[in-house]
Amino acid sequence: MRWLGCLCAGLLLVAGCEKKQVVVKEKTTRVHTGKLEKRTFQQRIPLQGTVQPVEFATISAKISGTLEMLNVAEGDVLKKGDLLFGIDRQVLKNQVVVKEDEIKVRQAALKSAEISLNIAKISLDTAQISFDQAKRDHERAQNLSKNKAISESSVEAAETDFRKAKMAVDTAHAEIATATANISNAQAQLKQAQSNLEIARKNLNDSTISAPFDCVVFETFVEENEYVSVGKPILKLENHRALEVVCYISAVYYDQIVVNKTAVDFTGKDGKAFARSVITYKAPGIDPESRTFKIKIAVPESANLVSGMLCELNVILTEREGYGLPESAVLLRAENRMIAYIVDSDNRAKERKIQRGIVDGGYSEILNAGEFPDARFVVAGQTFINNGSLLVEAGKTENK
Repeated sequence: MRWLGCLCAGLLLVAGCEKKQVVVKEKTTRVHTGKLEKRTFQQRIPLQGTVQPVEFATISAKISGTLEMLNVAEGDVLKKGDLLFGIDRQVLKNQVVVKEDEIKVRQAALKSAEISLNIAKISLDTAQISFDQAKRDHERAQNLSKNKAISESSVEAAETDFRKAKMAVDTAHAEIATATANISNAQAQLKQAQSNLEIARKNLNDSTISAPFDCVVFETFVEENEYVSVGKPILKLENHRALEVVCYISAVYYDQIVVNKTAVDFTGKDGKAFARSVITYKAPGIDPESRTFKIKIAVPESANLVSGMLCELNVILTEREGYGLPESAVLLRAENRMIAYIVDSDNRAKERKIQRGIVDGGYSEILNAGEFPDARFVVAGQTFINNGSLLVEAGKTENK
């Protein structure tokens, strides 16, 4: 029996030794890894806007009359100064000729009045001389009459001549006053005639209108030989080579928009940018009801847009080069702490604090990228691991 007990003890010893050799294999997690990727990050505001011409005009009639010439049609491309239309041009030319002839008549009347004034002045000079002589003769006759040295009839004759001479002077003064008044009247009539001529010439000039800038005829409102009145719209013109987009943006971005500096990308249906421009106008204030403000963006010619189109835009508030990770690789923890996992030399997950910047295009900007120059980050599968988890990269064989 003693040998049986020893045998049992030996068996138990052997069994115990075999149990100590059992090894439990540690669980591994398959993940995808990658390094920080250098790329451009943008903080964008998506907008929609309507394309409008920078220069546009509705051309109206400046005078009333028959539209005798319409020189353009819708769609015509014009240069500045090209003739657009004409209204009653021949009638207005005749009016100019009539007003020019009227000026000639008024100039002749003024000349005649000036000649009459000169004649009146000569008559006054002659009458003054005769008056002075008659006055002396009259005074001498009176003196002689006192000394009984002259007959009474001679004194009367001297007095008559004196009165006639005075009357001639008074008449000459009256003629000068009349001639002066006639000159003033002739000058006023000449001035009025000159004003009438200026009006006639202006009407003639206004009868034909030319393109005020390089443009395309967007719309016509009347037809040739149609009567038009002052202010009647005739054509709508647009400068198709100078376009801008007008849109409205939230007031919270007002201080971040800088005219002629803030960039804007024009995007297609696929969301990709096909042209870039800048904001050329920012409203001086904010609309208190909508809490928005107006901006304008110059349309580059390469955009191939036309007036009236609705287009998609991205206002670029911030744009910079940086390093980033796929957005899903950065995880949010308690107290708004952002972390990502790196793989250490033992293929274990190590939690690292991340300073996240701009999130753009599915990537998160890593502001403290300098702390991880050669690190391999877990970019897929990170939701199934914890700090210290044993990792195996997808596509690789686990170590036995």
